[in-house]
Amino acid sequence: MVSILVAPDKFKFVVTGEGSLGEQSLSGKLPVAPARRARQQGRAVHAVAGRCTLPADRTAAHFRSVQALTDLTDQDCANDSELSARLLTQCGRTVAERWIGSGDHEVPLSGPLSPER
Repeated sequence: MVSILVAPDKFKFVVTGEGSLGEQSLSGKLPVAPARRARQQGRAVHAVAGRCTLPADRTAAHFRSVQALTDLTDQDCANDSELSARLLTQCGRTVAERWIGSGDHEVPLSGPLSPER
């Protein structure tokens, strides 16, 4: 995270995370700081969270996409670190496939990583 605050021009996009992405997050918690800085530099920012309580119109102002682990399972990932690890790996692969693999970092998404949560 420190790197993006110091040299955002070195990154094509940023992935940041939060246990629970909500209104409190938008009022200055750590994941939003690099998001604001990266967006000022014209970089897309993707968020991964344990859960997200914000509607799409609130997340779209800060993040290109938001993936909440709770959207991927009906199981309690908050109390299952192995499940959380598997879901985070899945999120990482999806971000890589959709945003790095395409070579086009502005591809509109549909599905779990869409801003239209």
